[in-house]
Amino acid sequence: RRPPRSTPKPSSAASDVYKRQYIMSANTNQKLTSNDKNSEISINHQKLIDATIETIAKRGLADTTISHVAKKAEVSQGYANFRFKSKENLLLSSLQFLSDEYKKSWQKIFEDENLDPIDRLLRIFENDFSKKIANQNKISVWIAFYSEVKFRPSYRSVCQHQDEIYLNQTKKLIDEINHVTNQTSLTSIEISETYHSMVDGLWQRILFEPKVYTNEFCKSLIIKYFRSVYPDETRFQ
Repeated sequence: RRPPRSTPKPSSAASDVYKRQYIMSANTNQKLTSNDKNSEISINHQKLIDATIETIAKRGLADTTISHVAKKAEVSQGYANFRFKSKENLLLSSLQFLSDEYKKSWQKIFEDENLDPIDRLLRIFENDFSKKIANQNKISVWIAFYSEVKFRPSYRSVCQHQDEIYLNQTKKLIDEINHVTNQTSLTSIEISETYHSMVDGLWQRILFEPKVYTNEFCKSLIIKYFRSVYPDETRFQ
């Protein structure tokens, strides 16, 4: 009987190539697995944020619990507890998400170099009264958090910081428009403050009287105000 033939040992160079290929393959599989996990975490995180916004709009801050949110998001309560540690962290994360979403929406408009000052302002109106930004759920949440800023410094720091940036950007834009139109009866800060006060008030109207104060109707009121300030600018007609 012939003895079994021994398998020849690979050369040192061939062995090194094999090792590199094995390590690269293992790293790739590990990377894909890691990416899949990160994607799943990101999706579940966003589900919980979206569910928190809906739950606050329905129940208010006080009656919102991690249990309610997890059920709404169809995510396990254990995962929600692990992810956010506490209800307060969940609420703050949701407020930060809304704040960042709003900032990104108007920041893109201010950074668009293809817009002249009037068109930029008209785009701001469109954004502030778009259904994505000014819908009942999100307005409810903004109002809920703003009602607590006096007692919760963490809420105030998120809300006020973004407000200051936006007001400053709007003031600069109105400065440009005043210069172009030779408008001198109102200062840029007066116009900017009036605009932001109108937005705050009209958002509340959208929440409490949606049949009358539709997004389009509110935007038309804003345009009428600016028409009175800049009567010669045809784009406000």
